[in-house]
Amino acid sequence: MKTAHAPFATLLSALGSALKRSLPLCWVGLSLVTTPTHAQELVIESWRKDDQIFWDKVLIPAFQRKHPGIRLKFAPEEALSYDPRLDARLSTRRAGDLVFCRPFDGGMRLHAKGYLQALTDQQLQNFDHNARRAWTSDDGKTTYCMPVAYVIHGILYNKQIFKDLQLTPPHTVAEWMALLQKVSAAGNVTPLALGTADMWETNQVIFTGLGPNFWEGEKSRLALIQGRKKFTDPEFIRAWRMLGQLKPYMHPQQNEMSNSDIQILFATGLAAVYPTGSWDIDFLRNTSFAYKKKIDMGVFKPPVESAGQRCHLSVHPDFGIGINKSSKHPEAAKLFIDWLASAEFAQLLTDTLSGFFSLSRHKVMVNDPLSQEMLDWRKSCDDTIRLNAEKLNRVWPSLEEELWYVNVKVINQEMSAEQAAEHIQRIHEKNAYLKK
Repeated sequence: MKTAHAPFATLLSALGSALKRSLPLCWVGLSLVTTPTHAQELVIESWRKDDQIFWDKVLIPAFQRKHPGIRLKFAPEEALSYDPRLDARLSTRRAGDLVFCRPFDGGMRLHAKGYLQALTDQQLQNFDHNARRAWTSDDGKTTYCMPVAYVIHGILYNKQIFKDLQLTPPHTVAEWMALLQKVSAAGNVTPLALGTADMWETNQVIFTGLGPNFWEGEKSRLALIQGRKKFTDPEFIRAWRMLGQLKPYMHPQQNEMSNSDIQILFATGLAAVYPTGSWDIDFLRNTSFAYKKKIDMGVFKPPVESAGQRCHLSVHPDFGIGINKSSKHPEAAKLFIDWLASAEFAQLLTDTLSGFFSLSRHKVMVNDPLSQEMLDWRKSCDDTIRLNAEKLNRVWPSLEEELWYVNVKVINQEMSAEQAAEHIQRIHEKNAYLKK
C-alpha cells in the first residue's frame, strides 16, 4: 500500500511547492485588478457652485484619464459661507485635500495659520512673479497656493434690448446714466440688474470694479497702502457719488434680491445692463433658465469720467488652489497640483470656463468672442486689482465687510458719499500696514 501511494504523494508535494512559488505572483495580479476599487479620493473645497457642471463633466474626467487611481470630488458651497466654514474644517482637520484660495489677504490668513502646504519652485516654474503674487507671503519666500485664474470686470448688456431702444454702449459715466434713464423711460425692463441682499456686489463689482476710473487704478491703490492718500480724497468721494445715483434704475425689490436673483433677472431678458465680470459669462449661457432662449449678450468697459481719459481695468486674480497640510493623500494632491500647472489644464480652463483666464505662462487659444473682447481691453487700459484686496483688509473690523455695509447704504441713499468716506477712512487708519 505504501509503495502504491508513493508516486501520488510525490505529485502532491510537487504541486504544493509550485503553488507556494506562484502565490506571490497571484497576489500581485489580484492587487492590480482590485486597485481601482480602492482609488484615493481627493475632495476639492470651493466657493464656485456655479462651476460644478464644468468640473464634473470636463475638468475632473480629464485629470482622471491620466490618473485613474485618483478620484476627485468637487465640493463647493455658498460663496458667503465658504470662508468661515472652511476655516472651521481646517482647524479641526475635517477639510478637503485641496482648497480654493482667495487672493491676497484671504489666502494669507490660511497660510498664517499653517493650514497650507508650501509649493516648490519646480511646481511653480510656469508662473511668473506677478502671477504668484496673490498667493505669496509678504517676504516673498513662500507661495502657498497654485495660481489658477484671473477675471476681468465689465458690464454685460442685452443686445436685443439695446437694439429695440436704439442704444449703443456708453463710454463715459454721463452716457451710462443717460442710457439707464432711456431704459427706465421705456418702462419695459429693469435698467440695471443689481441687488443688495448679498451686499458683496456693491463693493467687489460696483465700487472696486467701476471705481478705478475715478481714482486712477494702481496709482491710488498703492498710495492708500503707503499712507499717501486717504479715502476722503475727492477721487474716492466721486466714485461713491456715482453709486448714489444708481437706485432709481434698480429693481423695486432690489433690497431682497440676491446675486442669484439678479443673474436670473438678466438671463431671462428682464434687465438691460448687468455690472459684473467675465466670471459670469459661462454661467449665464449654460444655466438652466437660459436653455429655452439664450440671451444675446454684449459687454462694455467700465465707463470713464470724461471722454479721452485713460481707462483703468480691474484685472483681478480670482482663485488659486492649495494643498491642505492635513490631507490623508498628500502625494495624490501633489499630482493634481502638478496637473494644474500644465499646458493641458490651462487650455481646458480657457475652453471650459469662458471668462476665467489662465495665470500660467502657457500660450492658450481664447475661442470665446466675448472673453476675447474683454481680454483685448488690456491693450488700451491699465490693469489694477480690487482696491482693498491686498493688505488693506488686515484690520478689525474688516475693511471688506465695512465697504459692503457703507456701499449698500450709499446705493440705498441712506448715507452720503462724504459719510461713507469718513467711515472707511477711520477704519483704514487702524491698519498696521499703513505707513505713517
